[in-house]
Amino acid sequence: MKPEYANTFGVRKVSDKDGNLLELTLDITHKYMETAVTVTPKGLENISTPAAEQVASIVMNRQSAIALRNLLIQTLDSEN
Repeated sequence: MKPEYANTFGVRKVSDKDGNLLELTLDITHKYMETAVTVTPKGLENISTPAAEQVASIVMNRQSAIALRNLLIQTLDSEN
């Protein structure tokens, strides 16, 4: 089932040999617990296991990442 919202964000970056940022990826994921009922010698048992579905993955260059950062700062600063 495709998730309707995200609750986990991760960032990956690719740099050149000098450490300069070439690419930044923002991974957006929905993590949840999956529950299944199984039959055991003790009877029926609920088994929960962690699961995750990727909602989106956004690849940005340095300028796009800076623009996103500035947009977030502007948005959050306007709440004060």
